[in-house]
Amino acid sequence: MVLNLVYRVLLGGNLILTGKTMKKRFLFLVLIFISFTLFAQVSDWNNGGGNPSRNGFAAVNGPTTDSLLWQATPTGLFGMPIYIEGNKLVTMRFLTQTNAPVKCYNLSTGELLWSKDVTNLTGRSLPVGFRDNQVYVMRLTESNHDSLYALNADDGSRIWTANITVDPYITASVSFASNGDLFIESYFKMNRINYLTGQMIWSTSIIPFVLGTGELSVYNNTGYLPEQSGGIAIVSAFDLETGQKKYSHPISDTHPGGGLMQCPLMVGPDGTVFFHKQGDNITALSDNGSGFDVLWETEIFGNSPFSQCCVGSDGSVYAPSSGKIIRLDPVSGQILNTSKTICQNAELFQFRASATQNDLIFATNGESRVYAFSPDLNEIWSAVIPNVNTSGAVIGSNGLMAVSGTNIIKVFTPDIYAGFREFQGDAPVSFYPNPVNDLLTIKVKDNLRGSPFSICDHTGRQVLKGRLMDKTNTLDVNSLNPGMYLLNTGVGKGHNYKLIKL
Repeated sequence: MVLNLVYRVLLGGNLILTGKTMKKRFLFLVLIFISFTLFAQVSDWNNGGGNPSRNGFAAVNGPTTDSLLWQATPTGLFGMPIYIEGNKLVTMRFLTQTNAPVKCYNLSTGELLWSKDVTNLTGRSLPVGFRDNQVYVMRLTESNHDSLYALNADDGSRIWTANITVDPYITASVSFASNGDLFIESYFKMNRINYLTGQMIWSTSIIPFVLGTGELSVYNNTGYLPEQSGGIAIVSAFDLETGQKKYSHPISDTHPGGGLMQCPLMVGPDGTVFFHKQGDNITALSDNGSGFDVLWETEIFGNSPFSQCCVGSDGSVYAPSSGKIIRLDPVSGQILNTSKTICQNAELFQFRASATQNDLIFATNGESRVYAFSPDLNEIWSAVIPNVNTSGAVIGSNGLMAVSGTNIIKVFTPDIYAGFREFQGDAPVSFYPNPVNDLLTIKVKDNLRGSPFSICDHTGRQVLKGRLMDKTNTLDVNSLNPGMYLLNTGVGKGHNYKLIKL
């Protein structure tokens, strides 16, 4: 999509450029392309390591209303982080300390595809990442030396077992190199793992603030990690090819004696590193290639453990403070806007945020609700999710947003699917089966024969069209990719129907 955009800009608009002007314009467009590519470097789960920079931004349109696509009711005591790739959703359902399977669902329909316990009922099956059709799951026993597996996303079968043990916390996730290798913490170590074999490529010593909270944030070929030195918070930069620590910088203590560091760093689209020191400050740093320069510090309040900040489509930084969300100017750190209070316990505000290209900010509060805000933090919609805990609002590549809570998983849908019609007994149009695999039958009343129809994908792009010439019409949809579509029959006003292709 980005390449097509640049191609249209370069070749469209009847531009006539020659000589130095052409060279300057081309360089400018290439810089735009590079910047946009880095900003949009995102898998389908955008508010963790699926977006390696951990800035929570997804280059898709998110739901503008609380239009629910589906909900499932699997038993689970609280919400856990969700991972999405393509048309699959993966999460853990916590029942007990020794009964917490990882489950995989069809993102479009909510169908349970598989459930897996990798511990033989001796611990929790904790997913920590999802990429290249591999689900990364650890055997969580909090022994500091737990096993890591790669499972096949199609059926949950094991692909490999890592040749080292790992030690991430229950809310943590891996991050990825550009080739798909994963970065994950083990006991006082950060490791790079070959995604094809599970073999360690390198391992380097780290000093995390709390064991199990060392989540690496990636920008270009550098990884950034919160560490400590003598109890002082520091940010460290690592070379991702060798694992060598390049340099570190201390973070100011605005409120001495505050909460321990339990939140990952994030990196903005221009490479600015944002350090969320819980209940203390948000610090912006620039990596100059040989060290860090502090750009600004903004005081915040409230502990906010295991939170994940985000960057909006305009670069604004969204962070927690006093049970509210604040919007910070990325250049100056000035507080531009403040939301209403969305968490009653400001010391346990598990703020986990995401942003989409249609200028929406999504956030869970760690308690019982997911919110959608405008960029200036006016509430647009919200929905109840009991004990959402650390689920976060996770955006798929088709704009679907997933959240989990106690005994529930909900998936919300963007505008194109909102307001679809359900069939009534006297409906002028009916179609089946839905979901469909290859042949779709569309029936219309006699007086509506000849009516047009169209099928659009999740972006609104028309993929099929024609006319319903007979009372019963058979349409071959085998060539369509699996996912959700919008069927418009052209009959009456607003006769749009949700169609799911298997």
